[in-house]
Amino acid sequence: MDGVLSQAGASFDVATGFGPSAYFSGQPALEKLDATMEQREVRRCLRAVCPTTPGVYGMVDRAGQLVYVGMSAKLCDRLLTYFSAGDDSAKERRIAKHARQVIWEPCAHEFTAQLRELELIRRWRPRFNRRGRLDSDRCGFICLTTDEAPHFHVATRSPRDSRRSWGPVRRNRQLLAAIDRLNHVFRLRDCSREVPMRFADQLTLFELDSQAACLRGSLASCSAPCAALCSRDDYRRQIERAQTFLDGQDRQLLVELETAMREAGEHRDYEQAIRHRDALRELTFLFDQLQILRKVCRDYWFVYPVGAENGAACVWHLIAGGDVVAVVTEPRTAAEAKRVHALLAEAYLQPGRQAHLAFEAFDRVHLVASWFRRHPDELAAVLSPDEALISQRTGIGWGGRACGHELSG
Repeated sequence: MDGVLSQAGASFDVATGFGPSAYFSGQPALEKLDATMEQREVRRCLRAVCPTTPGVYGMVDRAGQLVYVGMSAKLCDRLLTYFSAGDDSAKERRIAKHARQVIWEPCAHEFTAQLRELELIRRWRPRFNRRGRLDSDRCGFICLTTDEAPHFHVATRSPRDSRRSWGPVRRNRQLLAAIDRLNHVFRLRDCSREVPMRFADQLTLFELDSQAACLRGSLASCSAPCAALCSRDDYRRQIERAQTFLDGQDRQLLVELETAMREAGEHRDYEQAIRHRDALRELTFLFDQLQILRKVCRDYWFVYPVGAENGAACVWHLIAGGDVVAVVTEPRTAAEAKRVHALLAEAYLQPGRQAHLAFEAFDRVHLVASWFRRHPDELAAVLSPDEALISQRTGIGWGGRACGHELSG
């Protein structure tokens, strides 16, 4: 798995290839083309030498740096778009202006090409690629703080001092807005840790002013634990309900917001209806994102066999908790079967693997989820770990039923 999990710091000569891969049994031949020729000549050469099979491609600038990596189910057709007439502001045209050379590697299958693309982006970090780069500002965790009156926030890493965390999820403005909305809807504070808390059931020697420390408390959009306007138990119940929502166990909040939006519209209170609509939209986005992640991590424990179109050996992708943890050629001999048996045991019998999705696996899991969401029929071909064991023991080959994740001893 060196090609998948140990991408950072790799150093390879671009002219000799992209580098070794965890998804190929041997490094495929590198194809390259001079991109400084006239565009018409570049297109002619591409049609002559570039295959229409799945694969990955890269753009190399005049300094010899790999500035962009992409993939396509039809390599030639995709590369032609970079050297065709069109709007100079289009992404393809802007990248092609920096290209001195085009390089590509064919792949046996589109899914393998997607994994290879992610692998290369992780390794080379091309400056024109945004998706696939392992940057902490691109994904994060929803965390519940540990202070006296906890609230939810987004952290780039799951902090050890948080009570609970959910994720990783894609970190963007939409997620940050949804977490702000979550705190508001459940009337949780979002002020600084330095603000002292004083609950209604907290004993004091002197009568103190009950003025809320911020405008939210005055507007009743916060329980105002700083001003003794709620008890510890009241605040705890709100936290518990919010956690139930994030755990996907209770959609009642979304039903309530939709009902409130409709009622406000019927009473022509359009301002209130818009507020409910925005809250419904943001919290539905948050609920759905976590549901997708949970489903993949819970249900995607199987072997995904991919048959090469050129008659090459079938390739098994070992997917555990939605992450591609190993890629092996379908075993044909007793020695290969023994090795695959060990990989299956390692992939599917490790305790606690499902409990937490690693930060480094974020893009791979989203890639797997996206692939099967766009190709749901492919799930009919997957093998459960037990079926894979039977297949490699008896030599019956692959085929399949949908998955579980139990493994016979």
